[in-house]
Amino acid sequence: MPTQVNDAGVPGTDRSVFLRPVVGVELLHAYFRQHVYARHAHEGMTLALVDSGAAAFECAGRKHVVPSGSAFLIRSGEIHTGRGATPEGYRYRVLYLAPDALRGFAGVHESAVRFGNGVVEDRRLARALARAHEVLAAPAPSALARDTALLRVGSALTGRAADGLPGHGHGPGVGPLSVPSPGPGRGRPTSAVRIARDYLHAAPETDIPLQRLAEVSGVGVHHLVRSFSATMGVPPHAYQIQLRVWRARSLLTEGRSLAEVAQTVGFYDQAHFTRVFKRYTGVTPGQFLLAREAAG
Repeated sequence: MPTQVNDAGVPGTDRSVFLRPVVGVELLHAYFRQHVYARHAHEGMTLALVDSGAAAFECAGRKHVVPSGSAFLIRSGEIHTGRGATPEGYRYRVLYLAPDALRGFAGVHESAVRFGNGVVEDRRLARALARAHEVLAAPAPSALARDTALLRVGSALTGRAADGLPGHGHGPGVGPLSVPSPGPGRGRPTSAVRIARDYLHAAPETDIPLQRLAEVSGVGVHHLVRSFSATMGVPPHAYQIQLRVWRARSLLTEGRSLAEVAQTVGFYDQAHFTRVFKRYTGVTPGQFLLAREAAG
C-alpha cells in the first residue's frame, strides 16, 4: 500500500507519496509549495504530469514553466532544478524509469524518444502517463496491467503503435551509477574533466580536497572548477553529492538501515543525510525505504 509521510492534513503543507511498484520504476505524487530541489540529475528518465498550479525548472541552460494539465520530460543524467512557479505551489505526479525499465517494460531505448527536455504538448503521452499512474499506484496491479500501461507510455514516447507487450522474465535490475550527461550546448569532457569525474565515481564517499582532485586531474583548481562546471553542469562538490545520493538509493534498495547508509556514503550524520536526500529526490530516506518494503 502507498505510504505517505508528512502533514497531509494541514492546508498548504508540502506532502509527498513515494512508490516503487517494480524494480526500476518509481512514482512520486506530491504537492510542493515550499520545497525547492537542489540542482540534481536522475539515473533514468523523468516523466511528469502537473495536476494543479505550475512548476518551474531549469535544464540544459533553459528555463521552463509547466502549467496545470501539462507534462514535462527530463532525460537521464540531465542536471536540473525544480520549484513552484507561483506562491501557491503545484501538485504533480512523476514517473521515473531507469534505463533497464525503459527498455524492458516500455520497450524503448532513450535514443528513440522523440521529445527533448522540457514541456511536452502531447495528449497521447499525457493520457498514457495518467493511466500508468492510475495502474501503478493501485494496491496490487496485475503484471499484465502494469506492463500494458508502461508499454503505452513507451509507445507515446516514440510515436509508434502499441502492438505488443515486452517479454517477461527479464525485467530490469539495478545497475551501476550512471554518468550525468553534459547535455546540449556543452562540449565533450576534456581529459582533466574525465579524470576528475571518474575519480569521483570510483569512491563518491571519500572526502577529497579540491586541491587533491585538481592534482589527480593534472590542472589547477580554478581551471578544474570552471571546466568541470561548464561540461557537467555542476561543480565537482555538487556532482559528488549527486553520486552519494544515487549510491544511497542503491544501498537503501538493498535493505540497509538509514544510519548505515548515511555513514557509508559519506554524510556527516543521519540528519544531514535526510536533508540532502530530500533536496535531491523530493522524499525522505524513510519514505524511500518504506516504499521498498511495501514493494517487497
